[in-house]
Amino acid sequence: MSKYLRQYWPGEPTKTEKDLPDLQGRVFIVTGGAGGIGLAVATALFHANATCVYILGRSEASGNTAINTIKQSDPPGDMKRRSAGGDNDVLRFLYLDLSDLQGIKQTAEAFLELETRMDVVWHNAGVMAPPEGSVSKQGHELSFATNVLGPFLLQHFLTPILLNTADGEASPKGSVRTCWAASVEFPDPPGEDGILWDDWGLTAPKFSGLGGRTLRYVQSKWANTILAAEMAKRYPSLTDLTRHAPSILKSIQGMLSYPARFGALTELQAGFDAEVAEHNGCYLIPWGKIGTPLPKVAEGIETRGSGERLWNLCDGLVKDFY
Repeated sequence: MSKYLRQYWPGEPTKTEKDLPDLQGRVFIVTGGAGGIGLAVATALFHANATCVYILGRSEASGNTAINTIKQSDPPGDMKRRSAGGDNDVLRFLYLDLSDLQGIKQTAEAFLELETRMDVVWHNAGVMAPPEGSVSKQGHELSFATNVLGPFLLQHFLTPILLNTADGEASPKGSVRTCWAASVEFPDPPGEDGILWDDWGLTAPKFSGLGGRTLRYVQSKWANTILAAEMAKRYPSLTDLTRHAPSILKSIQGMLSYPARFGALTELQAGFDAEVAEHNGCYLIPWGKIGTPLPKVAEGIETRGSGERLWNLCDGLVKDFY
């Protein structure tokens, strides 16, 4: 029962947008930044004087609309309005379709041609419970492909610039981060570790219908938690975190979910809070508090090597696109 309570009734946030540091000189990526939580994150970054915020998504029209919306926005919550100049160059859109592994390298290269540093990337974009039988351009189950394989491949190309930024004198220790977005904590994901290794696409007949669609989504989001923990082991100079924000199927979402701004508070805590930097690979719950993953997911990471196993699974599936 406690996990349901903490997901939907987490209490008032102890830190809000006003607690963000001044972000002049810093560069950020928000996938899925054209709407929802991603848009709220990008808006807060803009008003906190970020030097450049890249919004990555599938629709240039939506991206441009988001950019105009942010430029004209009032600062969220109780933060101050943007005071740094250069508004025309701060917000930039790059095309990214996480369900098509073929194009991800091109997106990363476009970013790397423009920038020599990157401070935080939020792997915020994702797909939730797509129709039965949905697959990616490469034929993989769509939830796993979009929420796990696509971000994994994008991160592969971005890790070197993150490492270089973390090694720079201008970057305080723990300030360069990768943030992976998780979501619902129930129902429990399948498999001993939160992933059904022998059928990660959940193709068996018992996974048909709405229940199976939901489990595919939940499994993909716990996979993000596992990847964050594994990245923290492989790249200790980067701070890797998973944020968890309330979400539920659309039919009852309006009754139990919070405005996008509140989900963004958790992501912003993942990106900037000093305390979380001391817990590399940690899992954040609303609104930015350090939490504990489901026991079987935590045990898989700590005792059964699920992080390395998932890393190798993803690597094998995307290596042709490096």
